[in-house]
Formats: sequence, structure tokens, C-alpha cells
Amino acid sequence: MNSVCKEGNTGGALANQVPIIVAYVAAFYAKRHFGLQDCNVGTPSLCQMGAEDIQQNLTSVLDVYRSYAQGFASCYGTTRPIVFEMEPDWYQYTDAGQSQPMTEDVAGSIMGQFVNAMKSALPNALFSLDVSPWVAPDNGSDNGKEWYSHFDMSLFSFVNTSGGGTSAGTAVIRTTNAMTWAGLHQVTGKPILADTGYGANGISAGLDPNWDLPANIDARMADGVVSVAQYNPGNTWAGVLSTLRSQIEKPSWCP
Repeated sequence: MNSVCKEGNTGGALANQVPIIVAYVAAFYAKRHFGLQDCNVGTPSLCQMGAEDIQQNLTSVLDVYRSYAQGFASCYGTTRPIVFEMEPDWYQYTDAGQSQPMTEDVAGSIMGQFVNAMKSALPNALFSLDVSPWVAPDNGSDNGKEWYSHFDMSLFSFVNTSGGGTSAGTAVIRTTNAMTWAGLHQVTGKPILADTGYGANGISAGLDPNWDLPANIDARMADGVVSVAQYNPGNTWAGVLSTLRSQIEKPSWCP
């Protein structure tokens, strides 16, 4: 939080830029208080006990979200835009392997409570809902239509991928799942924030060069992608971006 405010405020290296922050608050609450790990790291994990711990401690988690928002309001202010990508892998808490799985309606309701808890202190904030390209039914084949029907999508300005490993060069978001970039954009009506470059336990995977190819970027922009986040892309990336600007099409719209 302090780093975002220091770099994003007047005089900082990223002054006048819009920060986009991954809000992993509920997951970290369960990890910190109950010794859970990410699902692809070890056990006990968020895929086993995460849903139970979040639901049974929802009041406390909401208090943390309010405090989180108040901290940003104090150091960043309440007038400039700031974007929060909410709770990566939220879909995992509905899995049958959970000790107390959430129903999809409950998952949607809790997420709405998280957003509203933050908006009470940050009326300027914008929110993005996480994308799991493997959602039911049938490994994302309906592009999330059934899953997102349980959420108040009016609360969200974007949808976002998380966890890296997204496919820049194919119509599908991940090559092992059926959900497509264009299908997701059509179902949700939201611009897509794509990410790549981090994996298990948030460790950097470095630059994905497929997201630096003009043909791939143009194709994904046509599918509704409006941004790409690379994790530690290297010292030459600024030069790559400068070159790309003259090679890619102009986006048809920008939120």
C-alpha cells in the first residue's frame, strides 16, 4: 500500500498512472490465520478449507477489506481512479472438494459484499472480477455465462485473468480450457485485463514473448482485451513497448 501511494502520488515514478492492484485479501486472511496454502503449493490448502474459513469468518474478512480501503483512501485519496482485481481463483471456493463449499449464489453475494465494503471508503475505485477459464459447465465452454449470472456485474468495470499462463496466440484463454477471449468479453460485456508471467505461489515466470508480438496483440484487442500485465519482463521491455506502439492497431475503444 505504501509503495503504491509513494510511486503513484505527485513526484513518484508512476505519478498520474492508474494503479491496478490484486486484492487477495480473503485468501490471505485464511492463509495467515489458519495456515492454508495456495492450491498449487501444498496442504492444507485454500482448495480444501478456504471456503469454510472465509464463510465462518466473513465479518472479520469484511473488516479487513474496510481497513484495506481506508488505508488507500488515506494515502492515495478518493478522487483519482484506482482498480482492484478481486480475489484470484474465487471459483475454487465452490469446488466439491471443499470442506464447506460455497454455492455459486453465496460466492456472488460475498464478492458483492467485498466490493461494497471497499466502496464505502473508496468511491473512486473500479473493480475487476476474476476469470477461471475452466468454470462449469464443461471446462468453460459457455464462456462463463452460468457462473457470472450469480454476480452483480454492475459492480465491475473489468474482468481479469490471473495466475499467468494465458495464451496470446490463440482464441482460447488457456490452451487446456474451452473459454475464449471473445466469448468472455461477449458474455460479461466487460473489457478484459490479461496477465501473464507468474505461477505457483506468485513466483515470477518472467517475460512471455508471445504477448509482445503485434499480430497476437491485435487479435486479442479485437477479442476485448485492453491491457496485459507482464511480471518482471526485463530491462529491455520499455524499448519493446516503444517499438510496438508503431506496429499495432489502435484500439477501437478504451474504458
